[in-house]
Amino acid sequence: MQKLVYLSNSRDYSEQGSINENKYFTHINTMLDQGWKVAHMTHDVLATDFEQNPTQKETYVSFVLLEKDDDDK
Repeated sequence: MQKLVYLSNSRDYSEQGSINENKYFTHINTMLDQGWKVAHMTHDVLATDFEQNPTQKETYVSFVLLEKDDDDK
């Protein structure tokens, strides 16, 4: 079985807490804990215009293809 998952480091500079609590990271970490394996990863670094919007940034995005044996449900 395969699943495609979106990963992003999108954060607001006013956001408090650990980057590891990011909703994308916690979702993928949970799936990895459940036995899913990374089969492929496609990533890109996005340019941000800090001058225009200093409260928001998204500099790294990725699509991650996860795999898990059908027997491991």
